Amino acid sequence: MAVIFLTAQSVAFAEDSGELQIRMDQQVVYCDATINKGEETFLHLLKDGIPVTTIWKIKVSKLREYWLNKDIAEIVVIHRVVPDLLSRSWMLIDEASGISRRVYSTGELYRFLSRMENLSVLDRSLLLDQTAYQMSVSVVIEHGEINDAWWSDLWTSVDAELVKEFRLP
Repeated sequence: MAVIFLTAQSVAFAEDSGELQIRMDQQVVYCDATINKGEETFLHLLKDGIPVTTIWKIKVSKLREYWLNKDIAEIVVIHRVVPDLLSRSWMLIDEASGISRRVYSTGELYRFLSRMENLSVLDRSLLLDQTAYQMSVSVVIEHGEINDAWWSDLWTSVDAELVKEFRLP
């Protein structure tokens, strides 16, 4: 009975944690992901001058029936927001590209931290026809400075996990 309850709870958590959409064109597989975290989750810390970072880990795997799934691609995208209390603005930083911009609207910073839009995940030529694949997106929300030490990944907890299966059309 306890196993059924825990399984139902984990399914309910997965459904409430956000939304994942997978799109494809002739050459590329794209992903759009949104986490369901309230704006106050981020604003409370940012208004106190504490930086907030969302770490998006996107993984594509080939589903196997009798063996472990085969990893096809893994991407990490880091979005960081650094508050400037003097000017009452926020610096949005995409760590992968190094591109940053200053915003004065809380709506823009919330969208930056809680959404991943039109992300090119992988080349479609790496996938086979009539084969099932799974895309999973896990999001970790970090407060303060990022710890780059090797042991820092040992105790991080995932704040949202999104999973969706797909096939080539």
